[in-house]
Amino acid sequence: MVRGHTVDFSGLLAGGRRTIEVVDETPIEGFEGIRFERPADVQLELRYAEGWLEARGTVVAHAIGDCDVCLEPVAFDVHAEVDERFDPHAGREADPFGEGNVIVGGRIDVADLAQQVVLSALPMGVRCAEHSNEKG
Repeated sequence: MVRGHTVDFSGLLAGGRRTIEVVDETPIEGFEGIRFERPADVQLELRYAEGWLEARGTVVAHAIGDCDVCLEPVAFDVHAEVDERFDPHAGREADPFGEGNVIVGGRIDVADLAQQVVLSALPMGVRCAEHSNEKG
């Protein structure tokens, strides 16, 4: 098991290991009025198969945003499944906006991966319990 925001996966490429388990807590930056007051819980399994670095697992973040109707704060969990494949030899240096932009010099940036999957799992709008059944 590895803790830290970047993980060296060279042991997988060399065949010395079959998998790497990653358990981490990583901060998530706020986005469009939604904030994250504590780190997200990250659990991943990294595996090298058929020329790809595979990352599978979950990221759970506790978010707070304002209700789109009454503007009262609403707390909610964001549960994001991770099922990604990356070219381990390409990375942020080659294409900072490409699919492999979480790969940096033989390491996977767990914090960046968590940030991306949590933001992609955010709801389009936030509603409090009182307004959750209203059409908007």
